[in-house]
Amino acid sequence: MSTYAVIRVLVLLLVLLPLVSAAVLPAFGRFARRFALTLALVHLGLTAAVVTLAMAWTDEHAKEVTKPGEAAVHRFRPEFVPGDPGGRSNVEAADARTSWTLFRLSAAEQKPRLPGPNVQLFLGVDGLNMWLVALAAIMLPPVILISWDAVKERPGAFYGWLFLLQAGLIGCFLSFDVILFYIFFELTLIPAFFLIGRWGTGSARRDSARKFFLYTLAGSLLTLLGVIGVVVANPTPVHPKLGTVTNLAVVPADGPLPASGRPQSDWALAARGPITFSLPDLMANVQVWADVENTARVVVALSERDLQTTRTTAKSTAAQVRAAEQRLESAQQVLVEAQQVRARNLTAQFWLFIALMAGFMVKVPIWPFHTWLPGAYGAAPTGITVMLSAVMAKLGTFGILRLVLPLVPDAAIQYGLPVVGVLAAFGIVYAALCAYASTDIKLVIAYSSVSHLGFLVLALFAFNYEGLTGSVLHMVNHGLSTGALFAALGFLIDRYRTTDATKFGGLMGRFPNYAVIVFVLCLASVGLPGLNNFVSEMMMMAGLFDARNPGASRLGLAVVAAFGIFLSAWYTFTILKRVFFNPLKEPTPVASETHDVSRREFFAFGSLAALCLLLGLFPQPLINTMKADVRVMSIIGDKARARLQNVPYVYVEYDVQPKPPAPTNADPAGKGPADPKGGGDKKGGGKKGGGGGGKKGKNPMPDPGAEEE
Repeated sequence: MSTYAVIRVLVLLLVLLPLVSAAVLPAFGRFARRFALTLALVHLGLTAAVVTLAMAWTDEHAKEVTKPGEAAVHRFRPEFVPGDPGGRSNVEAADARTSWTLFRLSAAEQKPRLPGPNVQLFLGVDGLNMWLVALAAIMLPPVILISWDAVKERPGAFYGWLFLLQAGLIGCFLSFDVILFYIFFELTLIPAFFLIGRWGTGSARRDSARKFFLYTLAGSLLTLLGVIGVVVANPTPVHPKLGTVTNLAVVPADGPLPASGRPQSDWALAARGPITFSLPDLMANVQVWADVENTARVVVALSERDLQTTRTTAKSTAAQVRAAEQRLESAQQVLVEAQQVRARNLTAQFWLFIALMAGFMVKVPIWPFHTWLPGAYGAAPTGITVMLSAVMAKLGTFGILRLVLPLVPDAAIQYGLPVVGVLAAFGIVYAALCAYASTDIKLVIAYSSVSHLGFLVLALFAFNYEGLTGSVLHMVNHGLSTGALFAALGFLIDRYRTTDATKFGGLMGRFPNYAVIVFVLCLASVGLPGLNNFVSEMMMMAGLFDARNPGASRLGLAVVAAFGIFLSAWYTFTILKRVFFNPLKEPTPVASETHDVSRREFFAFGSLAALCLLLGLFPQPLINTMKADVRVMSIIGDKARARLQNVPYVYVEYDVQPKPPAPTNADPAGKGPADPKGGGDKKGGGKKGGGGGGKKGKNPMPDPGAEEE
C-alpha cells in the first residue's frame, strides 16, 4: 500500500475512532477514564501521523494555484480523500473528490463526471483544516486529565459524550460536502448540551445548557437555509447544447470556441445544470455566476473585434459580415441577460450572507449574540469549558472561512467589515471591559475569548492574504492559549472549588510552579513577542491595514483591534496582580494539605504552555502548509473586490522570491541573463482589484469558450 493510500485510511480513522470510542466507553464504568486517556493518546498519534505525512507530501508535491489566464475558477483541492477514485496509488492521479455517496436526492441516472445532488462522505485534508484537526486532537488528553478527579458520577457516559463531541469537531473540520459539514456542525450540540446540563456546576447549569442549545440551534437552522440557498442559487453551469460542464457563464451556442479564436455561432448563456453539495464544485459555480456580467462584456468586446476584422478583410463576403453582425447582436443580448443575472445574484448573496452568518455569529460568538456564553462557560465542567473555548468556538470562525467567504464572496466584501466587522469591533472593547469588571476568573477568560475572537473575525473579513493567513494561524494559537488558561483553572477548582478572584492573593509564594505556568499562558494571551499569539495578531493587523473593502474604515477597525490588545494586557495583568501577588489569601481548601502542580496537571496545561512558546518561535511550518489554500481564498476575495469596485481584476502573485542580482560580468552582447518567467519583481502597492503586495501580472482576457469535462 502506498503512503498516499495509508494517509487516506488514517484520515477516515480520525472520525471513526472517536465515534467508536463514544459507543464503547460507557460500558467501562469507573474504569472509563483510563481507557478514555488511552484512546485520546491513540487519536493524537493518528493525527500526528497524518499531519507529519501530509506535511512531507505537500512539501514534495506543492499545489500550484492556476493563474487567471489558464482557468477562470479557483477552488479548494483537498488531499488524501477517502474514496477518491483516482487517488488509489498516488497524489498525481488524485481527483480531489470522492465516490462514496451517503444518499442521493435524485432518482435520475447521473452522467459520468457530472456533479449531481448527492450528499457524500467527502473528507479531506488541506492547509486550512490540518492544524485545526491537530488542535482538537491535542486538546483532548488535557481535557481528560483535568476531568480525572472532577468527574465521579457516571464517568463512562461523560467520556462517551466527550468523544462524540470530538467526532463532531473533527468531522466538521474535515468535511468538503456542505451538507456533511452541517451534519457534523449540528452533531456537536447534542453532547455539549448533555455535558453541561448533566455534569456542570451550579444550580443554573440546566438552564445554561438549554440556553446554549436553543441559541445555537436557532442560528444553525438559519445557516441551513443559507446553505440550501447557495446550492440552489448556484447550479452547475453546463453548455446549453452539449450538456458539458463549463467554467464560464457565456459560451458559443453551437460548441467550444475554435482554435482560430473566431466563433462560428451565436453566443448564449450557460444553462443551469444539476445542483451539487461538493464544496470545491460549489465554489467554482459561485465564481462562474458571479462573474457572468464581466464575461459577457469580454464576449461583446471579442465580437466587436471580430466584426471589425471581418469588415476590413478584403476577402470577406457579405454573408460573413452579416454572420459577424449577428454574433455581435447575440453577444449584446447576452450582456443584457447577464446584467439581470448579476443583479439577482447580488440580491441573493445579500440574503444568503445573513442566513449563513446567523449560526456562525452565535457559535463564535460575536456581540450581541454572545449572551449564552457567560452562563454556559460558567456552568460547564472545566474540561468542557476547555473544549468550548479552544475548539468548539473555532467552528464559527472556520465556518466563515470555509463557507461564507468562498460561497458569498461579493456580499462578504460588501457587508463583512462594514456590518459584521463593526459588531466584532464593538465586541472587542465591550468584552474587554466586561473582563476587567468580572471578579470570577472563569468569566474573565471567557470574555477575553470573545474579545480575541472579534479580532479574528475582523481579519477574516479583511479577505486578503495577510488577514486570512493570520486568522487561520490565530485559530490555532488562540485555541492553545485560551484552552490552556481554562485548563489551568482546574488547579484552583480541584483545591478550593471556587474561581472567585477576591478570595485569592499571594499565590506566587504558595504555588511558584503553578504561577510560572500561568504567567507564560497570560503573556501568550496578550501577545508577547516570542509567544504564539504575537505572530498571528501582527499578521491580522497587517491584513486590516491592507483591507480595501468598500464601505469599511480599515484604519478605524485596525485601531480598535490594537486597542483591544492593550485592554487585554490591562485586565490580564490586573487579575494576575490580584491573585498571585498582594498578601497571601486563600479560601478554605478541600483537602487538609494542598500541593503545587502535580505531574498530571503539569502534562495537562504545562505542555500547552510549552506549545505556545514553540509556535511563537517557529510558526513558519504552519504558515507554509496553509499558503496555497490561503492564496486561493485571497484570489477569490480580490476578484470580488474588483467586481464591486468596477475595476479590472489584476492577478497578484504572493510570496514572490526576489530575483538574484545580475552578475557583474555581463555577456559580450550586453544582455543580462534571461528571466525565465518573463516578468519583473515589483511589489504591488495596494492597487485596486489586487490583494496586497506581490508581483503583478497582466490582466488576461478569459477564453469564453474554455470548458472542462
